[in-house]
Amino acid sequence: MHLSLSLARRLTLTVSIAALLACGAGRAQASVFESDLAAPAGAALTPLADSAPMQVVLTLPLHDAAGAAAFVAEVSDPASPQYGHYLTPAEFGARFGADQVAYEYVRAWAGSAGFIVSPRTAARTTITLSGSAGLFAKVFSTSFASFDTQGHGLGRTVLRAPTLPSALSGYVQSIVGLVSNAQYAPLIHIVPASVRPAVGTGLGGGYAPSDIRKAYNIPAQTSAPSETVALFEQGGYEPSDISTYDENYGLSVPVTAIGVNGSSTAPTGNTIEVEAALDIDAVGGVNPKTKQILVYEDTASSFSAALVGALTQIAGDDMAKVVSISYGLDEKSQGRNAVNAENTVLTELAAQGQTVFVSAGDGGASGTQIDNIIALKPGKNVEDPGSQPLVTCVGGTTLNVTSTETWKSETVWDEWSKKGGATGGGISVYWPIPSYQVSNGVSVATANGGSASFRNVPDLAAVGDPYTGYSIYSAYEGGWLAIGGTSLSSPLWAGMMSIINAGRVAGGLPREGYFDPSLYTFSPQPDFHDIKSGNNSTTNVKGFKAGTGYDNVTGWGSVNLGKILPVLTE
Repeated sequence: MHLSLSLARRLTLTVSIAALLACGAGRAQASVFESDLAAPAGAALTPLADSAPMQVVLTLPLHDAAGAAAFVAEVSDPASPQYGHYLTPAEFGARFGADQVAYEYVRAWAGSAGFIVSPRTAARTTITLSGSAGLFAKVFSTSFASFDTQGHGLGRTVLRAPTLPSALSGYVQSIVGLVSNAQYAPLIHIVPASVRPAVGTGLGGGYAPSDIRKAYNIPAQTSAPSETVALFEQGGYEPSDISTYDENYGLSVPVTAIGVNGSSTAPTGNTIEVEAALDIDAVGGVNPKTKQILVYEDTASSFSAALVGALTQIAGDDMAKVVSISYGLDEKSQGRNAVNAENTVLTELAAQGQTVFVSAGDGGASGTQIDNIIALKPGKNVEDPGSQPLVTCVGGTTLNVTSTETWKSETVWDEWSKKGGATGGGISVYWPIPSYQVSNGVSVATANGGSASFRNVPDLAAVGDPYTGYSIYSAYEGGWLAIGGTSLSSPLWAGMMSIINAGRVAGGLPREGYFDPSLYTFSPQPDFHDIKSGNNSTTNVKGFKAGTGYDNVTGWGSVNLGKILPVLTE
């Protein structure tokens, strides 16, 4: 009922959504290199060995970016005759992909230069090159140094400005990953059991899958398993961790690891392994009838190259219609080339009907907690890719339940004073406000301090507070534990969307696809828990406050899925 009442509003959004996306997909580049990234200030630099492995992504522009954006707007609008008529990768490539001749020319050049070249894709917009630091230094006439990011792997910078080989001039739109402010960007938070109370019925003092399903009124999927969920990870997980978890909670969702661009799928034995386990456990715990979980693992030497590379393969494979990303860095630390490259691939995902959920971040209003290393100016920052206009960004809450595990209350997750982190949320510095965040000419965010001009995040929320965390098993962390961060919020929503899509498929409807245009039409209704208490301030940055309706800490709030499921599947 709520959706039908909003169709007139959706009709007014189509043109403005297309204009917004065309603006993002076709942004001009100041340089093919990451010229807008600040060099590390005060970090000790170590010359990078010539033998060090590197991966760098070359991007080529869509031949019709405006047409692709217009198509995404139409195919995502239930009032349009094009709604739900999603494209295959081959169809997207034929209609909008990068120039075939240019693509093959660049691939041939890369091979002759000595690089390992990524497999062909139908969209032809990205080419990942793998090789040694020495080879990249020779080809791009530069040299490299690394620096410690204090927990996010090694960063990488150039010691002299690189030069684009003349053979690539006029062919390559941008180069992503030649420099890197961080190799890893997981958003998990672990609080020792000794300093937090036990919640729920799960082992390790966290919520069990059944607790989450009850708290958010998540109905069991009644149809046969039909939905596959893709996860982006920066390394491998321990299969025995997943089997231990499944055996304890009576689950049996198939999980398949996919190495991207030659990446190993072996367990990483670090925080990434825990991140992957959380993502897998959260999706399977929410929807035990998930058909399959595909774990795309990209171990590229920079976060930006790994993300673009993995998203490219997820789009090209087109096997999963729901994607979850529990990683992120500040927009400012990613740079324009990286965010624009992501946006191009996200356009393809949306055109193919693939819904993408992304964590809002765990550093409160200040963004990534390695700001002091990458020399960002103190202030408010939001995470990329969560701030992308073609994703649904998920903030984190503190969840309180009754003695029978039903929903009792939620507040904004902000444990900053206890070093437990805080939900990300705020205003993008890159992306203009999308039309779905404007109602009757007024931004839905301004009432609670948001922007009338730029993209506001997050869009919605779920539990993320590690003090009210989720029960998982990780041998790396010593066994059963409770874990949080917006790394939990995103896969929880991915699991819920797999249930929504299963219901739509069973009813003869197309899968939901790009979710935000639908979300903003019914979210003010009581189907969501409107979270009105808390903020995401940090020690040095005054954050955003929760309030009635949309706010920049929990979006529209968390969901009562049992109420919106009939609306979305009718």
